[in-house]
Amino acid sequence: MKFDKKVSELIKINTEPKTELEKNQFQNKAIMMMGNMLTIFKNITAGVIIMIIAGCSSSEFTSHPNPISIIYDTDIGTDVDDAGALAILHILADKGEANILATISANQNPFSAPAIDVINTYYGRPDLPIGSSKTGPDPEQWFHKIIPHYPHNLKSGNDAPEAVALYRMILADQPDNSVTIVAVGWLTNIADLLDSTPDKYSPLNGKELVAAKVKELVSMGGVWPNTENQSDYNFKMDRPAANKVIEKWPGEIMFTGLGEDVMNGSRLAAEVDTSNPVSAFYKNFFKEIKVTERPSWDLIAVLYAVRGLSDYFTAISDGHCVAKQDSNNKWVPGRHKNHSYLVYKMPQTKLAEVIENLLLTPPHKR
Repeated sequence: MKFDKKVSELIKINTEPKTELEKNQFQNKAIMMMGNMLTIFKNITAGVIIMIIAGCSSSEFTSHPNPISIIYDTDIGTDVDDAGALAILHILADKGEANILATISANQNPFSAPAIDVINTYYGRPDLPIGSSKTGPDPEQWFHKIIPHYPHNLKSGNDAPEAVALYRMILADQPDNSVTIVAVGWLTNIADLLDSTPDKYSPLNGKELVAAKVKELVSMGGVWPNTENQSDYNFKMDRPAANKVIEKWPGEIMFTGLGEDVMNGSRLAAEVDTSNPVSAFYKNFFKEIKVTERPSWDLIAVLYAVRGLSDYFTAISDGHCVAKQDSNNKWVPGRHKNHSYLVYKMPQTKLAEVIENLLLTPPHKR
């Protein structure tokens, strides 16, 4: 604002005062006009400051000094919690808490990557990199009916970049010890990444690249502290991959495994119309299997990956996980190595409210 020029124009002298009385009257008017302008300026400034403060306090515009850099690895296709987890990851990114680097499917079914693309597009990030496994399992049941009704660019997972190549490209470009990988499905891509060799993106092999760039792997896998007669689905779907990651991952792993008793999705399905594809995915899933809510396995993994323990969880770190060939897991107490697992701190009903409220949050307008 050119304040001085505007004031000078308002008090511009066209004729010089001739008498002392005229001079005094003129000076008084000038002083009053300048006082009025200063008052207006103060009011405008105060209003701007109030708007800035209000905007900064809004959750949509919250700025965090160190958002968590996330690669989201999912087996989306057989359950709906993968979609819910990706939705809350986008909301946490809208809040400035996360920086989504890539979204990668461990499921090589051709509908899996397009389902990711639908969700990324709805939440205003249509250009997020999407990769797809070319070696993993390929089940799919619930998403192919919904995908055609929503905007997306990727028509088939066969057209997506190969998962490990995308991992290597993304990781090579990040600062050391800065990336959190949250794997909410089977560990095919993670094992393949460990086995990868130097390429045009990095002279490091997979294990070296992970050691340099990855701060933490969050794996939604295992039944903790020990499984008895119930093997873990994600470990069972690719046993060799799970065993390799558990035994050879060079950094920290947090096994979440929680969520069976934290139910979500009922309000999303009931209160949010199908202009939101995640609501549509939930509605269709609930209709097909005749339920009204779903456990929060994958959503808890994302919540921890971004917000850490917070008031939600505590971690058990004194010991390590042993992978068993039957896909069961065993926690061996003792000195901390590089494994931990989550236990609840917040009551499950309150944690369910936190998650459902994130699910109900609309995307930030871009």
